[in-house]
Amino acid sequence: MSKIILFVMILACTLSFGCSSGGSSKPVSIASGPAITATYPTNGGSGTLVTISGSNFGLVQSTSIVSYAGVTVIPVTWSDTQITLKVPDNAPNNGNFVVVVNGVYSNASVVFNLSNPAISYISPSTAAIGSDVTISGQYFGTFNSGCYVTFNNTTAAIKNWNNTSITCTVPEFSSSLSSTITVVVWIDAYRYSNSYSFNLTAPTINSVSPSSDNVGARIAINGQAFGQNQGTVTVGGYTAQIVSWLDTKVEFRVPPVNSAGWKTLTLTSGGRQVNNSFTVAAPEITSAFSSSGGNASNGNTFTIVGNNFGSSEDQITTSVQLRDESNNIYTPGITSSDTSIAFIWPVPNKLIGTQVVYITISVGGITNTNSYYVTAD
Repeated sequence: MSKIILFVMILACTLSFGCSSGGSSKPVSIASGPAITATYPTNGGSGTLVTISGSNFGLVQSTSIVSYAGVTVIPVTWSDTQITLKVPDNAPNNGNFVVVVNGVYSNASVVFNLSNPAISYISPSTAAIGSDVTISGQYFGTFNSGCYVTFNNTTAAIKNWNNTSITCTVPEFSSSLSSTITVVVWIDAYRYSNSYSFNLTAPTINSVSPSSDNVGARIAINGQAFGQNQGTVTVGGYTAQIVSWLDTKVEFRVPPVNSAGWKTLTLTSGGRQVNNSFTVAAPEITSAFSSSGGNASNGNTFTIVGNNFGSSEDQITTSVQLRDESNNIYTPGITSSDTSIAFIWPVPNKLIGTQVVYITISVGGITNTNSYYVTAD
């Protein structure tokens, strides 16, 4: 009986304390899984540095992982009691952090509240279409295909993007708008920043040179904030052909209009308009003479001197029509410059008396008619 009691005591000693060759003993330790005790901070946006405190994370990361709202996060530092990481750009919404060590999951952290991106200021605060501006703020994250910036709902071209700063180009606008517009930073389809007011520089015309000319003539508009991309120019509501377009200078050709005289010139750039005045000049006759030195005579060269007949560079049609007293119409071939027109006189001379011949000059559809008296030979 005593042997049985002794065996039971030895077995109990072994199970409770363990035995060593030196005769000493210690408790048997049972491994525990990872445990999260705190996170700091508990709110922030993309790129926010978060510290997770706890135990049993392991001295090195190895194959262990940490996730936020189901998205695996690459840690910045890792130790047995502390992990630091940055909130990922693709974090879907508010969520918990979880640490997984050797397949064992920790408890979920307190909910981390995900903040939207925030614009602090834009520099410069006023700029023209086509200018580069810098948006400063926080929680912009790292640029990806879901990131963009809008100016009044028009997407801007991005030149540089990081968590606190974005450089982009003020876009062209398809419709007319006021001088103050709103800028919004989007980091995905659901998260976007506060709306920030931005002042758009209006196009300004300093001069129109020349301020009066015939249809087809090349005109220069000098000013600022016309934009880098081509807009439109109208004269009296008629669209002009653009020759060149720069931010400070636009060249166009006077379009065919319904009449000569004062017109409103309108330059439109990216939804912004500016008006000025322009005069469409009619052809003007100051004198006329025959090559014979006297009366116009059939077969002789007849020259008309004046202004606004159109130059060879004006890309318009200049023509001359003659009508005699019997309403016979003559359309001679001409050689012309901006100040003179020459042609062979086609109207037969009367045998007796004087006849009136009406000479009509047409330049790009704008006409001027003068009467010319021809005496009999």
